[in-house]
Amino acid sequence: MKNLFKSLIIFSLLIFQLNGAIAAPVKRAVAIVVDKTTYENCRQDIELYSQSVSAEGLNAIVIVDKWGVPDSIKVRLLNLYQTQNLEGTVLIGDIPVPMIRDAHHLATAFKMNPSRPWQESSIPSDRFYDDFDLKFNYLKRDTLQPLYYYYSLAGDGPQVIECDIYSARIKAPATPGKTKYQLISEYLQKVVKEKANRHKMNQISYYAGHGYNSDCMVARIDEKYSLMEQFRFLGEPQRSINYIDYTYDDNVKHRLLSELSRTDLDLAILHHHGSEDGQMMNGSPISPSTDVWLSQARKFFRGKIRNSSDTTASKQYYIDNYNVPKSWVSDAFNPELTKSDSLADLELDINIPDLYDYKSNAKIILFDACFNGSFHLDDYISGHYIFNSGSTIIVKANSVNTLQDTWTNQLLGLLDLGVSVGNWAKGQQTLESHLIGDPTYMFISSSNDKLDLNQAVTLHKGDIKFWCKQMANSNPEIKSLAMKMLSSNNAITTDELLTIQKEEMRPTVRLQAFNLLKNYSDKNFISSIKLGLYDNYELIRRLSSMYAAKNGSPELIDDVFTLRFQPGVSKRVEFQLKGASEIYSRDLAIAAYEKALNGKEGKWYERCRNQISSLKYNLDNGEKEYAALLDPKTPVKAKKFTISALRNSCEATHLDILFKFFAESDNVELKSQLAEAFGWYRYSYKKNEIIRFCKDQVNVQTDDILKKELVKTINRLELPKLK
Repeated sequence: MKNLFKSLIIFSLLIFQLNGAIAAPVKRAVAIVVDKTTYENCRQDIELYSQSVSAEGLNAIVIVDKWGVPDSIKVRLLNLYQTQNLEGTVLIGDIPVPMIRDAHHLATAFKMNPSRPWQESSIPSDRFYDDFDLKFNYLKRDTLQPLYYYYSLAGDGPQVIECDIYSARIKAPATPGKTKYQLISEYLQKVVKEKANRHKMNQISYYAGHGYNSDCMVARIDEKYSLMEQFRFLGEPQRSINYIDYTYDDNVKHRLLSELSRTDLDLAILHHHGSEDGQMMNGSPISPSTDVWLSQARKFFRGKIRNSSDTTASKQYYIDNYNVPKSWVSDAFNPELTKSDSLADLELDINIPDLYDYKSNAKIILFDACFNGSFHLDDYISGHYIFNSGSTIIVKANSVNTLQDTWTNQLLGLLDLGVSVGNWAKGQQTLESHLIGDPTYMFISSSNDKLDLNQAVTLHKGDIKFWCKQMANSNPEIKSLAMKMLSSNNAITTDELLTIQKEEMRPTVRLQAFNLLKNYSDKNFISSIKLGLYDNYELIRRLSSMYAAKNGSPELIDDVFTLRFQPGVSKRVEFQLKGASEIYSRDLAIAAYEKALNGKEGKWYERCRNQISSLKYNLDNGEKEYAALLDPKTPVKAKKFTISALRNSCEATHLDILFKFFAESDNVELKSQLAEAFGWYRYSYKKNEIIRFCKDQVNVQTDDILKKELVKTINRLELPKLK
């Protein structure tokens, strides 16, 4: 690692070590990095914040960044990590934003075409600062946004995220009537006050917005069950968990905002769709009233007409094709109606103006949503939850879009055991996920033992004997953490993980075993998926269904089709199984379909049988698309679309066609695109076959860009093997 940075210019950074009254040497450190102007404007409050961090047993090191270059900051952080046990960093103010390219696989959902404008097709990510093993190649600085620095993920380095330290941003959003420096000072004053009044966790709330996870109530029921397992205090009468669903109200945002303003609320988990400036709450109102439905229909058509390029033609289209009465659309541009429609739309969601003068009090908020954490912009919605006079200290949010089907609550119960938010989040980060606020914030541990988990995950992360001992801990979160630490130390086998998944009674521990085992995709992975498909915990079933599609083994096809058509299948699992059933060859899929429904009677199964035409249509289309790759008459644009789709489907049935196309095509751009797409087959049962093919091609291809993409794909697929 040292050699990586020897060629970088050594910058002299001003370092202040505060709270020198502590006599005993501090074992762990936190770097508070602040730009020069913010430091000058907020110096007193930064120093007070630094002292409050030191008072909790950490060595707070203030670094004033006078140059604004990401590499200079990273060099300093690495040095502190190597010499002073740095556990994390806080980036205050206008700290440079690494804009990462060529690393979509390190995010959960972002797959934008890199030919789009760089500000849109790059991922703002502080993994540049907190994962020292990742290698990046500097590209350029943005000419319009001077804080944006573009980097490409190097293909010859690691292709997975394993954060060495945690990081968090304290960056103020645009707020009427206040400067960003006022906001930062006020926020730091709030943090110092809250740190002085730490308490045990007592109250949790979680929310599900319209259209999230297929509106699956089973997912939300099981989430409460798992949260009660992770947070043992929820079994006590006065310590509770609330749930709010978007169906409670036509404009549920007012209920949710009131819930988040509760002064006793410690943790809020928000599952919903989102944007940079909005949280998506409701869809169309649900009502038994005919008048309401008719009113919504009129509003819908008015909106369609207003957004059309030819309003006259649009009106006539809906009249002719949907039998819409002319009176419904004749007043589409009536000023009063336009205003009332706009106000009604605004009431469906939480928008930034809703948060002006709002007090958010939940200490920690997790935004399981797209774009809510776009800290690189001048204004972003999640920032308004901490920069107000309420007592919210920190949020976790995403700078770009994110996948719905993820384990948002992984190891979340560690917060109840005194683990800081930063040390909890460090092991859960993706390229797009970020902490905004004070990462050192923590609750008083509810545990009676003297186990210091903050020390354990930093100073003793390589202590295999210690983590083996914790495997016997009665707390499921500590056992799950121990499994994760042993896995990172190559000290637990997939045989052991599979046994845990088979025998463990607690669902979150079983899910941790599955989650770790999938990373290796070895001989035990298919068995793990089979177990997961029949687990009683919805999230395990859902993720197993998703990875059944990514794996694609014929050994899974009967399970996929059988479970897809069970009347008790939950909504989101059904969604994933539908995708999994369409990645097999036509003959295998239809045979499995018929086998699954053989002998089944009743209206439900009649409906299932009616899906055969849709299945055949999708399978036939797939056959045609892959065959078209070998046809020289097929437009390049169509071939690009087929190859791009592989990143989501990881379809291995037509791998022979893909190999043939790669070997015979003279279009280097398409071959590079396909080489990159092969990198997404990390969980495929054909992974080793793809690795061998790519290694062979590295030796025969001559184009440097193509060879680098092949090397990158090999590194993505050849993950470290467990013992």
